[in-house]
Amino acid sequence: MARIAQAEHAAWGGAQLDVEGRLVRSGAAEAEERGAFARPAPWQRVMRYWSAVDEAEHARWPSAVRFGALRPAQRELLEQALQMASADLLQGLGAGTGVGLQSDERRAIRVALARVAVIDTPWSAAFISWVAREAGLQPGEFVFSEAHADYAADAWHTRMQEGSGAPSAGAMRACDLRTTAPRVGDLVCHARAASRDLVTLDELGEALERRRATGSGLPMHCDVVVQVDDGGFDTVGGNVLDSVTGRRLAFAPRTRLLDASYQPGCSACTDRHMSTAPWVLLLQWR
Repeated sequence: MARIAQAEHAAWGGAQLDVEGRLVRSGAAEAEERGAFARPAPWQRVMRYWSAVDEAEHARWPSAVRFGALRPAQRELLEQALQMASADLLQGLGAGTGVGLQSDERRAIRVALARVAVIDTPWSAAFISWVAREAGLQPGEFVFSEAHADYAADAWHTRMQEGSGAPSAGAMRACDLRTTAPRVGDLVCHARAASRDLVTLDELGEALERRRATGSGLPMHCDVVVQVDDGGFDTVGGNVLDSVTGRRLAFAPRTRLLDASYQPGCSACTDRHMSTAPWVLLLQWR
């Protein structure tokens, strides 16, 4: 997973947050069509990430097209309406010549809808799912989902199974990032937004159990660990500042554990800016 994530990071131009969580290098943005970066275009790469989501779901992702209303429109329904506006269909129904959209016009609108949906639909979990599929993980070993909480909940379940001596097919187990050293290829995760009060592994684990049982919402974010050294570790994550972005995280002095200054509310600590988050969950390869 680390090698694949690093390759994508480079293809996006190598956006980077330094050890204090400050953006020190920008890369391509998700909606860009062209740039000095590898093809396919960034928005097309995001569409490819969505192909890794469970096959029963991925056809409708990315889904959201926001236009100022209370709820976003659904890209799939807009594309169906677009097809109904084709010149061939309308003229076949008796409309006059010049009525309806030609094939190149419909294609242009479909591309525009896709690019808007890429912007409006969070894709960080789709990125991780794609990296996992590219790494060879199979259904049963990993939950390919649009939500980080789904594969994190599966890893939490594996942790519980291991604790009881029961078998589990899951490729990853949930560990406490504050007490477990990360390794290359592991995932480091945190709850976000309204869920950021989940600041211990047990609290987050209870929320993950509810997610697995009921499907309740649990906004999260995860990065792939791509390099570890004595001073800290480097990660790559998707949809971080609208790009595939690298991040440097420091170890506490004389340890191989994440420095406590990254946790919210740490008093008299170094300000970690955009890397400040309740990093408590490590998804470790078994």
